[in-house]
Amino acid sequence: MTAENAVKSFIEATGIGPNQTDRESFSRAFRAEMARGAARRGGTLAMIPTYLSAQGRLKPGDLAAAVDFGGTNFRTALVSIRAEGARLEEYSSRPSPGKNGAMRWEEFLAFTADCVRPLLRHTDKLGLCISFPTTITPEGDGLIHHFTKEIDITGYRGRAICRDLRETLDMPEACFKAINDTTAVLLSARSVGAKADGLMGLIVGTGTNICCQMERRSLGIEGEGRMIVAMESGGFLSPDRTELDRLMDADTLSPGVYPEEKIVAGGYLGKLCGFALRAAAERGLFTEKTRDALLRAEEFTTPQMDAFASGAAEAGVFAEEGDALAAREIVRAVFARAAKHIALSLAAAADETLPRGGAMTVSADGSVFLKSAAFRKPFFSFMEEYCAGRKPDYVTMEHSTLIGTAIGALINAG
Repeated sequence: MTAENAVKSFIEATGIGPNQTDRESFSRAFRAEMARGAARRGGTLAMIPTYLSAQGRLKPGDLAAAVDFGGTNFRTALVSIRAEGARLEEYSSRPSPGKNGAMRWEEFLAFTADCVRPLLRHTDKLGLCISFPTTITPEGDGLIHHFTKEIDITGYRGRAICRDLRETLDMPEACFKAINDTTAVLLSARSVGAKADGLMGLIVGTGTNICCQMERRSLGIEGEGRMIVAMESGGFLSPDRTELDRLMDADTLSPGVYPEEKIVAGGYLGKLCGFALRAAAERGLFTEKTRDALLRAEEFTTPQMDAFASGAAEAGVFAEEGDALAAREIVRAVFARAAKHIALSLAAAADETLPRGGAMTVSADGSVFLKSAAFRKPFFSFMEEYCAGRKPDYVTMEHSTLIGTAIGALINAG
C-alpha cells in the first residue's frame, strides 16, 4: 500500500474525515433532536428559549453597557447607537474568571461588579452575554446550567445572575438582561441594517453554538411572534462520533459533556488532531523517529494545527517530509469534518425554522470561523452545496458579541 493510500485508509477506518459523515443521517438526527428539545422532551439539543426578539427599533442616542463572558476573555464596554452603526466606548478586556483556577460565585459577582460599575454611571441598561449553557427566564435573567471550555466556577447552581449582580451593585431597579453569546452575535447584525427575518447566529471559536428564531407557540410559550432560540448545538450527539472522539473526550475536564463541541470547536480541535496523529503513529504511518517524537509531544493547539495544515508552519516533530505530508492530510481531514458538521447543522436548522427557499443571513463569530483557513475553505464549500437554494449571506464584525448584547438589552428593555 502506498503512503497516500495508507493515510486515506487510516482516515476512513477511524472516521475522522468528512467523507465518513453521512449527510442524510446527520441531518435527520439533528432535526429530530431540535424537535425533541423544542417540545421539552429531553434530547441533546437544549433549544433554550431566550425570551428575546430580533425585532425592535434602534435609534441614535441609545446607550447600554455590555459584558461578554467567554471561554478565554471577559470583555466590557459601553455601546452607543449612532446613525452609522454601533460604537464601543470604555472597552476593556481581561482573562476570563475561573480560567486559571477555581472561583466561587460570590467572587465572580464581585469581579463582575467591579468591571461594570464605571459603565453604569452612564446608563441603567446592561446586557450580560453568557457563553455557557444558560436558561433565560421570562424576566430576562439567566440560570447557568454548567460551565464549559474549562471554566471552573463553583456555587452557581440555582443562582440568577442578573438578580445577584443587581444586589451586589445595589441597583435594584436597573434593567439587566442575560443574553446567550450566539444570540448576541445574531443581534449584532441589526447594527449594520440586516433584517430580522432569516437571521441566524453562529459561533465557532473556543466553543460552538447556533441560534435560530422560532414561533413562540411552537415552543409552547404564550404570545405571538418569533423568539430567538439558543440551540446549544455543541451538545448534539453526532451519529458519526468516533472512538478517537470518545478517547479525547475522556481526557478533558468535562467528559461526556458537549460531545459535538469537542469535534468542531477551537478549544478541542488541536487536541483531537494530536489524538489522531498519535493513533496514526501507533499504526505505523510515520517513521520511528517521528512516532517517538509524537508520543512525547505536548498537546497541540488549534492555531498551531491550522497553520500546519496550510503549510505555513511545521509542527516540529516530523522527521521526514513524507511524515509531514501524511500528517497534514490527517489534520486537514479533522478540520474538514468539523466544517461539514457546522454546515450540516446550519442547513438543518434553516430547513426547520425558515420558509422554504427564504432568505438566510448567518451572523457569525469565533476564532475558528474567522481565522482558520483549514476550516473556512471546506465550510463555505459545504454551505454552497447544502444551502444552495437560500444563497446565504454572512455578516461578521469586530466585537459582535458586545454590540449584539447591548442591542438585545435595548430592544427588549420593556
